[in-house]
Amino acid sequence: MSKKKSVLNVAERTESGSNASRKARLLGRIPGVIYGHGTKSKSFLVPEGEWLKLVKHGKIHLVELKPESGDVLNAIVKEVQFDYLSGKTIHIDFLEVKMDELITTSVDVIGHGTPVGIIQGGVLEQILHKIDVRCLPKDIPEIIDIEITGIELEKAICVKDIKLPEGVTAANPPDNVVFHVIKLRIEEEATATAAEGAAAAGAEGAVEPELVGTKGKKLEEGEEAEAATKGKDSKDKGKESKEKKK
Repeated sequence: MSKKKSVLNVAERTESGSNASRKARLLGRIPGVIYGHGTKSKSFLVPEGEWLKLVKHGKIHLVELKPESGDVLNAIVKEVQFDYLSGKTIHIDFLEVKMDELITTSVDVIGHGTPVGIIQGGVLEQILHKIDVRCLPKDIPEIIDIEITGIELEKAICVKDIKLPEGVTAANPPDNVVFHVIKLRIEEEATATAAEGAAAAGAEGAVEPELVGTKGKKLEEGEEAEAATKGKDSKDKGKESKEKKK
């Protein structure tokens, strides 16, 4: 469970636009917005130092926003935008929540252990890296840790197989695969290549038809060419004879 409470002191944002956002970042403040729980969204500025302290310990789910004036807001982090060059946080989106109402959010999934299927010649694949869960805000798990040592070759762990904390249910389809162990593709490719090679060798080993003489005797290589020529000459002479008769 998310037992640790994350708190951010936020300041009201009085200016909008890209120039104002750039100026705020230079002063060590990250622009943010919270989408209201049936109310109008609110813009504010988050101290970069406070934000970095929180994310240093892992992903944040539930956070308490304390404005300079007004009521404290409980929210979940919906989206964090980064500068693709520096990697710095440039904007944060929050969603306001009520502590007594169920919400749906995504939680990171990690596997613990080495599957027996790997010893059997397989390879582990993780299909889902996040799972959507439904629960009260206070019950959001920090991560979902799954024991994967029992996965055998050609077997899988699906969403329905995961034991979640009390009060937490999965929102994904139950048959969605989270982890599975499959055969190494390189072995399948090697088998296919070997089969193709055998087929090619069989084709090369096929015996070509032999030319034989009028009495069924096998002709040598030079005789084959001579026989073919004689056959052509006979056809030509027959054609000429028919033309003369006409």
